[in-house]
Order: sequence, then C-alpha cells, then structure tokens
Amino acid sequence: MGPVAFVGPTNGGSPAPRPQLVAEDLLFYDKDGQSLLDDHALRILIALHQESLTAQQIASRYRVPIAACYRRVRRLTSLGLISEAGFVTEGRRRPARLYKSEVDRFQITYGSGKMLLLLMLRNGSETKTLVGIPPDVAVSGTAPPLPHEVGEYPSA
Repeated sequence: MGPVAFVGPTNGGSPAPRPQLVAEDLLFYDKDGQSLLDDHALRILIALHQESLTAQQIASRYRVPIAACYRRVRRLTSLGLISEAGFVTEGRRRPARLYKSEVDRFQITYGSGKMLLLLMLRNGSETKTLVGIPPDVAVSGTAPPLPHEVGEYPSA
C-alpha cells in the first residue's frame, strides 16, 4: 500500500459531522418542508413511466412496502403526477386499478439560493414548484457545506 494523505483540520480535532445527503433529500421538498418525492415515490414514478401497473405490481417489482406504495400512489395522484389508467380483472376477485405516469420531463433550476422544479406533463401542461432544502438539513447563518463528488458523502 502506498503513502496515504490525510486531509483534515490542522488542530488535530475532527471535523463536525455532516448529515448524509441524498439527491432526493435536497431536491424534492416543498416550501413547508414536506417531502414531495422520496425514494419510494421516485421508484413508483420510474415504474409507471415505463408501463401501467397496479399498486401490488409496483410493490413487488420495485421493493416498495405495500402500505407505503398506496400512500405514495395517493399522494402522486393528488399532485397530478400519476393517474388511473384502467383496471385489471383477470384472475382477481375484485378489479385492481392500473396507474400510469403523467410526467413527460422535468427540469431543475437553481438560482439566488433557491431551486425551482419544473414538471412537463404528458398533456402539455407545465407546473412549477419552489423546492427547498429540508429544515433539518439547512443551517442558517453559516456557509454551505463543501461540495462533494457525486456519490461521495461525508460519513456520520
């Protein structure tokens, strides 16, 4: 093993721990700090962008707990990001709803310390939402954390 360089504080102390940041933690929060799109919601959107599926199919194929899947489906439907695409009746006691994604493309713009999420829907309409850093991650009155390469996050 070759020489190892240590980059850290010169005073011998350890740097203050920073929370592990994941892209969707920073990008998908509304102005009230409520999560718009978390990991499960993103999996659902990706799944439904490819094909129409039932909540049960999404849960089993994309490893989303069924209760969480139904909650995210309701939330995404209320936001207009997915919609019902019909029913599946084959081999079932009751029909199961099929869902499809309404998002065609999205764009994120950053400026003046704020992020703007622009969603372009399949019907041609666009919707914008101001996106903020979640309150528990934001630090007011201090410099922002140092930038990191994609996939490199400080360990807790």
